[in-house]
Amino acid sequence: MGSALVWAAIPHNGDGVVFQVRVIRGLQRFHISRRALEEAFDLAPHASDAGQLELFYQHKTHILSRAMRKRPIARADTAALQTADFTSVLEAGRGVTPYLSKALVSPASN
Repeated sequence: MGSALVWAAIPHNGDGVVFQVRVIRGLQRFHISRRALEEAFDLAPHASDAGQLELFYQHKTHILSRAMRKRPIARADTAALQTADFTSVLEAGRGVTPYLSKALVSPASN
């Protein structure tokens, strides 16, 4: 799957990572926002552009797996990856994330 990645870069506004992957019938562009990186992969809130790319490459296998599952056949638009796209991968890989732990906190019993 490592060969599926064509390129990855930070968009001009610094919000996350845009990357292109080889899928069925061509190339597909994806975007994962800074917020999704923060919530799903614990990116520091004020991480630099280089920090976002570093985190992307650290989790490249999981990110590419989810990207190719979300959009297996190429289309012209950019597909957005959200935090929810990574919850099951992260639960299996390293336990509950900060995002998930907030959702799993049960309200006080009456």
